[in-house]
Amino acid sequence: MFYFNYIYFFLTLHTIIFFYKHLNFIIMKKGLLLILAVILTLGVNAQIFSDDFQDGDASDWTTVTPTWTASVPYSWHLSSYSGDYYFSASAYDGTNNLASEQWVISPAFSTTGYTGVTITFDNRQRYTIYQDLELYVSTDFTGDSASFSSATWTQITGLTLDTDPTDYNWATTTDLSLGVDDQATVYIAFKFVSVDGTAGNWTFNNVVVNGTGSSNIETVSNNAGIFPNPAINELNVTSQNNIRSISVSNVIGQRIMNIESVNSKNYSLEVSGLTKGVYLISIENVDGTSSITKFVKK
Repeated sequence: MFYFNYIYFFLTLHTIIFFYKHLNFIIMKKGLLLILAVILTLGVNAQIFSDDFQDGDASDWTTVTPTWTASVPYSWHLSSYSGDYYFSASAYDGTNNLASEQWVISPAFSTTGYTGVTITFDNRQRYTIYQDLELYVSTDFTGDSASFSSATWTQITGLTLDTDPTDYNWATTTDLSLGVDDQATVYIAFKFVSVDGTAGNWTFNNVVVNGTGSSNIETVSNNAGIFPNPAINELNVTSQNNIRSISVSNVIGQRIMNIESVNSKNYSLEVSGLTKGVYLISIENVDGTSSITKFVKK
């Protein structure tokens, strides 16, 4: 019995020394003492959805126009001026202002795990409008125009809107509550209404939805962090310093993702395509500091 206990002790000791040496090599190579498995519960403000339309592509937004006819063929559309793209709605045929009801609906996004969900966007009016731009939110719209009328659309009030139709300045609605915390599927919609004789023009741009995510954040000595952990679709990476690159490896060390030239203190990593399991994420900052930790893909 003593002999077997001795062998067990000997093998265990050498195993510990082996892993210590290799872990120490990794740490010293990066020039950083990693504090592993420090778990904090923090509330972190994060961007859930955004679109500034600067790629000139709004094909993932859905237009719904109940008043569409051959004689009133008007709907929200992407416009641009001096290279700046934005959504625009009007109902002027070159001679007359016509009656219309025009909606444009965002792609779906999820607020699961987030509280205090808010929206920020720029807006502008021109000419003589009939009524103010309206904002709505839905959690039961299914994403196609056929389900539009059966969905529940809740109007969001308290918008900060442009009041001067004579200039080209933007007004900004900032951090307005959407009331859709912890929802699996969310859509936002902008609505334009005109009547015969009075239409005007409304535009909007730079749509950003934020929320506070309260989740486990695994941190290291240079205050880098990841959340949520486990992650389903997106893994948010944060750091006190600008991040240069992010790489993800599986548990046997095979690199499966590498993001270069991040140049930001925050980055949302798309992980929906990963299979369920445990992964290692390496974060390298522009100042030369770096960190490595693990996350779970759920």
